[in-house]
Amino acid sequence: MTFAAFSANAMSAEIDTDGDGMASFAELQVSYPELTEEVFGDIDTNGDGLVDDEEMAIAVELGNLTDPETDS
Repeated sequence: MTFAAFSANAMSAEIDTDGDGMASFAELQVSYPELTEEVFGDIDTNGDGLVDDEEMAIAVELGNLTDPETDS
């Protein structure tokens, strides 16, 4: 159950700098400087302009983002 394990730490304060439980494109670019708007759009599956824990987990599972827990 990758989603449950990942989502517990998906929105760390390092990523979610405003503390809203979601990550904007700008917030994700700090941790993932190679992130493009196109890839962000693919990750943001509901199109609300923010990435939630589930979308982050899916992005890691699909290889769109590296897992922040294992990425050094």
